[in-house]
Amino acid sequence: MGIKYKSSPKGLGEFVTKTKRKFESAAYRQLIKAEVLKNSGCFKESIKHYLNSLFADRTNYKTYLGLGMAYKGEERFDKAIDALEKAKKLASYSTDVYFELGLCYLYSHKPTEAIECFKQAILLDRTNLNAQMQLAVAHEYIEEYDMAILIYHTIIESDPSYLGAYNHLAAIYMNFEEYKSAGTIFTQILKLNPEYAKAHLGMALCFDKMYQYSRALFYYKTYMEKKPHSRHGEKIKRRIEKLKNNKQTAPIKENFLKIAVE
Repeated sequence: MGIKYKSSPKGLGEFVTKTKRKFESAAYRQLIKAEVLKNSGCFKESIKHYLNSLFADRTNYKTYLGLGMAYKGEERFDKAIDALEKAKKLASYSTDVYFELGLCYLYSHKPTEAIECFKQAILLDRTNLNAQMQLAVAHEYIEEYDMAILIYHTIIESDPSYLGAYNHLAAIYMNFEEYKSAGTIFTQILKLNPEYAKAHLGMALCFDKMYQYSRALFYYKTYMEKKPHSRHGEKIKRRIEKLKNNKQTAPIKENFLKIAVE
């Protein structure tokens, strides 16, 4: 005589629902732990929790996004790209995914792929100046300087207070020995932020290269007042002494000039 079991489709449905909720809640708890660790800079520790979250739920693009960012923080860019590509498949509408993916491609020395990602991020959000900035950097990487310059000017027009765009633009002009144009950019920076020491150094180097030694001396001194412990301090102090003792001194060396664009 066997035991008869009563069929209960409703009971089975409830069991499946409860099990699903259990896994979803476990995934959520692990995701929260991972996010807290990642945001505090504990990338390695966060990765374990992201993976645990994915074990319970592989449908949340934010888990792949966070995992990719954690791998990026660990400089494991191949792993980061793999996670972010999966996030992209789940959320092709997310500008954050394309932006992070673009960064990882750029760090992996794959500027062409980076450019496509940054373009897509901008298409999704035309106000994303960070994506525009990195797009310009990627064009610099492949020596498309005209495009980079155009993008930096566009960023400045959109947000005149975005100092990063000024810095990169000035560095390009200095690399091409267009010191007057670079000086104009440094002047704009100082109007926005008179305490920005690097712009004072940039002005000094531009005037030095244009043989306007008195003005160069003024900006070198101003820079040292603002940055007395600069890692370039000894070089600059020697240059100041040379200019003070001989206003018709020889032009500065190119390797000295590079300190403004580092």
